[in-house]
Amino acid sequence: MGRFGTHVIDADGHGGDLPNWQARIPAPFQPKWEERRERIKKQFANLPGVGIKETKGTAKLNSLERPGMTDPKARLEDMDLEGIDQTIMFPGGAGEEWAGLDREFAIALCRTLNDCRAEFARYAPKRLMSVAKLPMIDPMAAAAELRRCVGELGMVGMVTPQHIRDKNLDDPSFDVVWKTAEDLGVAVCVHGGGQAIDQVPVGVDRWKTRLEVHAFTHPVGQMIAIMAFTVGGILHRFPKLRVAFLEAGTGWLPAWLERLDEHWELTPEQAPLIDRKPSEYFLSGRCFIGCDPDEKGVAHVVDSLGEDVVVYASDYCHWDCKFPDTVKIVNERADLSASAKRKILEGNPRRLYAVA
Repeated sequence: MGRFGTHVIDADGHGGDLPNWQARIPAPFQPKWEERRERIKKQFANLPGVGIKETKGTAKLNSLERPGMTDPKARLEDMDLEGIDQTIMFPGGAGEEWAGLDREFAIALCRTLNDCRAEFARYAPKRLMSVAKLPMIDPMAAAAELRRCVGELGMVGMVTPQHIRDKNLDDPSFDVVWKTAEDLGVAVCVHGGGQAIDQVPVGVDRWKTRLEVHAFTHPVGQMIAIMAFTVGGILHRFPKLRVAFLEAGTGWLPAWLERLDEHWELTPEQAPLIDRKPSEYFLSGRCFIGCDPDEKGVAHVVDSLGEDVVVYASDYCHWDCKFPDTVKIVNERADLSASAKRKILEGNPRRLYAVA
């Protein structure tokens, strides 16, 4: 039981990578890794916590260097400090899914990353859990890696970017991945990825600062993903699939679902893969959205869509997170009922990830 008197499941924390995990990448791929690392540095050169060393704002410039990001003992200490009982950890998003458009490199990179993350979680497996990073450049290989990660490594879900290169997530080639996740009973988590290296840009190429790119790509990318899962028929084809849309805020969701419903009602024949309003798929009990603890829009989403869709996310320990006060902020909100808080902090994340 957390320090605020309720069990808390963090649906979206970061870290969980062992120090220098890249040294475990198979030797034949080490030159590719070194080249890729330089490209990552350039891509994220003006991101707080990575490239920017000073700001007049409130960004946490050294957040990625916090010991709990790479040391499981320190992570548990920070969880206790915040009042978190269990956390589901997410790897960084720098295009490992396609890894320079090299299928074999992508497979090796994801496999190495997943092995190291599983080792981190084994320190305290009932409290530390992870999702799998998959080589989505090859959906069959991605499905095989997901089966390995769940069956052998104990992972509780998978993460995917908002789109994969030039394909939206409802492209039929990815159905094997969604079918595997459904069969295994694990969560599909859509989490950023619009600004990764070698990604095909959707709008972000119009902006030059990280402020603009980061502010734009997360919510717009999740709008694209939600349209793929609803209008694109993924949730219709896989009626037991559970999906979360994370790290993009929540306030825009009711308006987006309303707009999708309006367009479906006007021209339903243009959505031949579904047989009901898009919002009905989202509100079927299988879809969730991650919230920032202090986001004003959370209360609006709960009032508009009900208490069963929002999940708490610490975002530990990114430059824009509220560590160490995330649980405290949710607990002290006056605009959420006690029932809504319990569901956001525990009930909804537990249903999403099916954790004990």
